[in-house]
Amino acid sequence: MSDQNAQVRAAIGRLLSEKTGAEVISMRESITGLLAMTGAGLATETLQDMLLEMAEVRGMTVVLDV
Repeated sequence: MSDQNAQVRAAIGRLLSEKTGAEVISMRESITGLLAMTGAGLATETLQDMLLEMAEVRGMTVVLDV
């Protein structure tokens, strides 16, 4: 895993931790927050995939409002 991917995964983990207890989170809001936190140069689709994967593990639903 590249350093950038590890950085993004850590940011996603922090974002999801902040939303602990929420059953549903916004894709648009989450991606905007991640881009602000990381300045990642990853494609939006890659960020969405990572977010969906990690949210699913935590039992969260992501509303696809992009």
